[in-house]
Amino acid sequence: MTSAEPPQMELERTIEFELPINDLAVNTQDAGSPLLQVFFDGQPPEIVLANTGERYGGSTREHWEKVPGPRMSVSFGDLDAVADRADIVLRPHARGRETRRLSGHSTQITTLALCPTSGEPLLVSGSEGGSVRIWDPRTGELIRQSQSSRVSALVVYLGPDGRPRIASGGRTGRLRIWNPRLPVPPLVSFVSTRGFSDRVASEDLLDRGTLVDGLRDVLRPDEDDDGPTVLTVEGAWGSGKSTLLELLKNKMPTPPTAVRKRLWFTVCQADWMLYSPPAGMKPPRQQPTKIKPMVKPLVVSFNPWRHQSSEQVWAGLAKVVTEAAESAIMPHRNNVERYWFTRNAKRVDRRHLQRQLWKRILSPLLTLAGLGLGVSVLNALAKWNFDWAWWVTAGLATAGVLHTALRYLFGKASAFLPGELFAGPVVSNAFSGTTTDPLIRDPYYNARSGYLYLVQHDVRELLRDLKAYDYRVILLIDDLDRCTPRTTAQVFEAINVFLSDDFPATRFVLGLDTAVVAAHVDHAYKELADAKIVTHPDDPSPGWTFLRKLVQLPVRLPRTTADNVDQVLLAQLGPVHRETQVVHPEGVAAADSGLLTESATVEVIEQEIIAIERHPDVREHLRQRLRAQPEQSVREEKRLLNTWQFYLRVLQTSDVEEACQLVAVAEIAVRWPAYLHRLRGGWQDLANAVGDDVQWGATIAKLGFAYSDREAAANLRELLLDCDAQAVASLANRLF
Repeated sequence: MTSAEPPQMELERTIEFELPINDLAVNTQDAGSPLLQVFFDGQPPEIVLANTGERYGGSTREHWEKVPGPRMSVSFGDLDAVADRADIVLRPHARGRETRRLSGHSTQITTLALCPTSGEPLLVSGSEGGSVRIWDPRTGELIRQSQSSRVSALVVYLGPDGRPRIASGGRTGRLRIWNPRLPVPPLVSFVSTRGFSDRVASEDLLDRGTLVDGLRDVLRPDEDDDGPTVLTVEGAWGSGKSTLLELLKNKMPTPPTAVRKRLWFTVCQADWMLYSPPAGMKPPRQQPTKIKPMVKPLVVSFNPWRHQSSEQVWAGLAKVVTEAAESAIMPHRNNVERYWFTRNAKRVDRRHLQRQLWKRILSPLLTLAGLGLGVSVLNALAKWNFDWAWWVTAGLATAGVLHTALRYLFGKASAFLPGELFAGPVVSNAFSGTTTDPLIRDPYYNARSGYLYLVQHDVRELLRDLKAYDYRVILLIDDLDRCTPRTTAQVFEAINVFLSDDFPATRFVLGLDTAVVAAHVDHAYKELADAKIVTHPDDPSPGWTFLRKLVQLPVRLPRTTADNVDQVLLAQLGPVHRETQVVHPEGVAAADSGLLTESATVEVIEQEIIAIERHPDVREHLRQRLRAQPEQSVREEKRLLNTWQFYLRVLQTSDVEEACQLVAVAEIAVRWPAYLHRLRGGWQDLANAVGDDVQWGATIAKLGFAYSDREAAANLRELLLDCDAQAVASLANRLF
């Protein structure tokens, strides 16, 4: 019982009788017009309409719900409720030991009844010198009570709005109809959510905000480039590494830079740049000031598991850094084209490209002028009378020269040159792809330099330009433990290149499972003769020593615990349905005035429809099973929820009890997939044997479980003992 005073029940009507009331019975054969039968000492009973209080004179009905005499005990579920003077004692059917005592009445209890709800029923009690009270037997909470009244008999029925009503009678001869204002049991519909992907979460479900803030403070760049260079976010698969890196990226947005939008890059400018390329990108103009400019972070995400070779790893790194740099220091398309042409002009065969540019800008009118000149010469030799041919030729030649001049002075260079020169660093000749324009060639530069040198050179120059604009790159490298051993080693080799003195300061945050990555490094460098010699004495293998030397700040993610289950369920399935009273304003006014009719009552109350995953009993069962998992992982919890929702759809069920049992079926599917082929056809045998040690051992042996499988068999038995094994076996036979 809680210390707070419970809400009062509403007294809808009082019906006066001249004799003391001994007992009550209810007839709900006509749900829209229930009847109450009132019993007296030595007098015939009377029947009244429960919804109006008027005497009933209609035809006789059968099926009266009546137990002779006062009901001093009731049973529900696996519990018995027994009146013990002014208290109610709750005890299980099989064991007579008391489990809970409900105290609150000041006089001896005279009768008990059950009140139906959407979940387990509530307990109703009445006393001769007290009141009517409603209890929640699951918690022992007193949730409703009536005004002071003498009660010797009571019955419960459903009113026209679908809510319970309580009729109580006593020695005073008054029959009272109470409305406890309990919520209408909701209608349960099919599952509404469609499952969940393995993408990073958009919110912090595991309360790791302080961890994200700490990493942000450590990584925040400064003028001196102090702080750890390589950090790791360490955890097993499904522990939330990717989500934490995404939250970190959102905490470190890239401040915009003020860059003037340039006019388009003309043919004339491209021609002069091919003739004499500039030394490099001009740094931004800054007004003289005593305040040092703020160093800004540029956070870049990279997933190396998509690449399988050293060239692909560097190409992927160059791509993500290029895209981030363009958004930071080249926000306009004209600026991007100018920047990359400036960079690429030093790499290509400029004289060849310049000659091709001149050919491409020549006007087609000059070709027509050449044809006109031939016609004019032929006219002069043949002495034809085509004097106008010279004028047409001169006109075409003049127009062609003007058109060519306009193209040279105002034409857009990207319209006459290969687009690769304006979109990013070019790779030509032996290192280029089949899409490279044949105009882009340099027989000397590529003969001296390999592909990796070219890409590393591009990235280094790009980082220097970013530094000129006061940006510092922070590379977030995720899913390193998904890569092959060779790719993992290549990523580390790339990081070592970045850490060289030739590259501007760059910081790295690696999301990895240290055990997996250390094993990858061991595999990649297993042929090194001195591997064991360089191993740290506290490390089990050279791979761990390599990580020790490379990483300055290892950050271990805290273990996901059962306490995080509620947040995951709330984020994935939405809030649990809470029973609320929904009443229209006009209905409230009518109730306050005492003029609420039967038809009006039906219109006032609304019955909610909830998805089955929001039902409190289903959600509690999900919560218990997820908390019981041996290893807590958001990824595994999503797998279980996805499987459970799929089975709900397969069976097309909205039954609450069946939905709870399906949780165990889904858990079996995701926890023991390697044993499902052995269990097929043996579900009923397992259910029959789960309570007997000898029979259980014989059953799992018959199904092919070896001694090495004893732990899996023990965990499966624990699950079946925790639920209705027979119901789970029946569902498993239907689904597997």
